[in-house]
Amino acid sequence: MMKKILTIFCMMALLASCELDQYPHTETTSKDVYVSAANYESVLSGIYTSMIVNLSSISSDDRFQNYTRALLMFQEATTDNMDNVWAAGESTTDLNDLAWTAGDPWISAMYYHIYNIVALSNEFIRNASDDKIASFSDEDRKSITGWRNEARCLRALAYYHALDLFPAVPFVDENDPVGSYVPETYTREQLFTYLESELQELSQPDMLPANLYGHMTQGTASAILAKMYLNAEIYVGKPYYDECIEACKDVISCGYSLADSYHGLFNADNHKRTDEIIFALACNAVNTVAWGAGTYMVCATRFDFDAGMEEDFGVATYWNCLRARPQLVDKFSDGDGRGYFGSRNRAAYTDSPEDGWYKVDGDTKYVYQDRPKEIISHDETTSGWLINKWSNLTDAGETASDTRTVGAETDFPMFRLADVYLMLAEAVLRGGEGASRSDALGYVNLIRTRAFGDASGNISDPELTLDFILDERARELYTEATRRTDLIRFGKYTSGYDWNWKGGVKDGRDVDGRYAVLPIPEAELSANPALKAINTKYGF
Repeated sequence: MMKKILTIFCMMALLASCELDQYPHTETTSKDVYVSAANYESVLSGIYTSMIVNLSSISSDDRFQNYTRALLMFQEATTDNMDNVWAAGESTTDLNDLAWTAGDPWISAMYYHIYNIVALSNEFIRNASDDKIASFSDEDRKSITGWRNEARCLRALAYYHALDLFPAVPFVDENDPVGSYVPETYTREQLFTYLESELQELSQPDMLPANLYGHMTQGTASAILAKMYLNAEIYVGKPYYDECIEACKDVISCGYSLADSYHGLFNADNHKRTDEIIFALACNAVNTVAWGAGTYMVCATRFDFDAGMEEDFGVATYWNCLRARPQLVDKFSDGDGRGYFGSRNRAAYTDSPEDGWYKVDGDTKYVYQDRPKEIISHDETTSGWLINKWSNLTDAGETASDTRTVGAETDFPMFRLADVYLMLAEAVLRGGEGASRSDALGYVNLIRTRAFGDASGNISDPELTLDFILDERARELYTEATRRTDLIRFGKYTSGYDWNWKGGVKDGRDVDGRYAVLPIPEAELSANPALKAINTKYGF
C-alpha cells in the first residue's frame, strides 16, 4: 500500500498481558501470541485501548497521537460548537477556519489512526478464523468467536469514520495479504455497501454481547448502522430513512433508557450509566494515560482563570484549550440544564480586586471577571465562554484522580440512547416509515424533560421541525463528535450558515465546498496514483 500504512499493516496487536496500557509489539509473532484464549482476550483489549492511548507509530507529537482527540478536532473544532485555542502549538488554525490542505498533520493523524484500528482488527480476525481455533476447547472457541465479532465491529467503526470523513479510501480486510501491495480504493458507495452487510450481520442476536459496557454490542452495531443510514444521502446519494428508523428501533429494543442525570453521563462515574450509554471508550486514569478521550474533554475545557476548577470539576491542571463558540451558547434557553457554560473567570477573593474584576454580594470565596461570549481570536484565552459539561468528579463530588500526574477517570461515550432518539425523530421528519410523528415527538420530549427537569421545555407537534432537530442535536450532543456530520447532512457546513471565525473572519463566511471532506494525506499519494486522483478531483 503506502509506506506508512504498510508499516502499520505489518504491525500486530500482540500483547503480553491484559493491562490496558500495553501497545502492539512487533518483536513478538502471531505464532507466539495466539496460543490461548487469555491471549486472544488480551489482544482484543489492546485494540480497544488503541482508540484511547497515544501511539508513537502514528505521530511523534503527543497531541496528534490519540484517535478520539483527532476525531473531536474535526467533528467539533471545525464547527459552530467549539474553538481550539492552541493554534500556534497544535497547528489548529486550519481546522478552526476550515482551511486545511493535504499536508495538515491532523489529517494524517486521523487517517493513520483509522488504519491502525483496521490493521489490528484484521490481524486479530485473521488469527481467530475457525480453522485457526479448531484445536481449542468448545468454551474457548465460543469466547474467541465472540471476540472476533467484536474486532469486526471495531473495524466497522473505524471504516465508518473513514466513510464519513474521506471521499474514498483504500480497503483491506483479513483476506488481503500482509506486505507490500496496493489495495483497491473504495468509493463511498462501495464502502457503504460493505459496512451495511457487515453491520447487519453483527447486529443479529448472539453475534455480539447484548449489553457489556466498554465493548462492541448488538446495540453498538445497530447504532453505527443507524448513523450510516441517516447520512446515506451524503455518502451514496439516496435516502435510507426507513432503514435508519428500523436500526434505531433495534437499538431501543435492546432495553436502553435515558439516564436520570444528563451531567452524570460526563463525570468520573459515567461508567455506571449503562442504561443510556451504548458504547464508551473506557478510560482509566492509570492504565490508559492519554491526552485524549475523556481526559482531553475534562482538562482541555479548563482555563487558568478558574480558581475553583478542582472543587467544581475535579481537575488540577488547566490546558487553556477548548471553549464554546457563541452560536452554541445562544442555542440554549433558560431552564435547559444542558447549557452549562462559564461566562466568568474566577480568582481568589480579595477586598480590592484589579480593574475588570468584581465582587458578588455574599461571596467571600471568589472575585469575578466577565468573559466576552464572542471569541476575539484563536490565539488568546480571555474570550469565549467555558464549556463546563465534563468533569473528573465522582457522583459523590470527589476528585477521581490527580490530573497533574495521570489522566481523568471520565469515559468518552461514543454512542448513547439520546442520539438514537434524535436520529429516529429526524428520519421520521425526512419521510421515513416505520415510526410516527407521535413517536418522534415522544422521544424528543423525553430528552427535553430530562434537560429541563420537568415538562416545561417540551415542544408541540408543530414545533417539531428539521431545523429544531439540528439545534436540539447541538444542545444534547455538543462536544461528543457529531456536529460536523450533522451540519453537512443539513447543508449548513461549508455554506448557508456562518459562525464566529468560520472561514478565518470574525463574523464567519462561506468556504469552498471541498472542505466537506478531508484529503488523503500527502505522504500517501506517491505510492498510490488512485489516491492522488481523489485529491485532484476535490481540489486538494
